[in-house]
Amino acid sequence: MNTSRKLAVVMGALWLALTNGLSGTCVRAESGKATIVSSKFSGKKTASGAQFKQNRMSAASKTLPMGTNVRVKNKRTGKSTTVTINDREGRKGKGVVDLSQSAANKIGVKGTAPVETTVVSTGKGKGK
Repeated sequence: MNTSRKLAVVMGALWLALTNGLSGTCVRAESGKATIVSSKFSGKKTASGAQFKQNRMSAASKTLPMGTNVRVKNKRTGKSTTVTINDREGRKGKGVVDLSQSAANKIGVKGTAPVETTVVSTGKGKGK
C-alpha cells in the first residue's frame, strides 16, 4: 500500500491530509477550542433546517459541510465522541466547533476546552 502524507499550515490550523493510494480517502484534522451552544437556542431552527436540541450529539462549525460527522477529542480529558454538524457558528465564534450540551458533557467540556477534531465522514452540505 502506497501512502503519502502531506502537512500544511492553513490560516493557523494544522491540516493533515492522508491520501491512501488504493481508496483515495482523505482525513481532515484541526486543533483549537470547543465551546458549548447556549441553551437559548434550544428549539430554534439550525442552518441545516433541523430543530436544535441540546440532548442530541450535534455541533456547529464555520467551515465544515452540513451532515459531516466529526470526532471531537478533548485534549484535557482524552475523551472523544462523534457529532454531526448541523449548524453554523456565529460570527464571533472563536473556536473550531460549538458543541451541544450532550456532546460537551460526554467529553468533559465545561465552558471551553482545547480539542482536536477529525472528519469521520463528509456530509452533503445541505443548508447554509
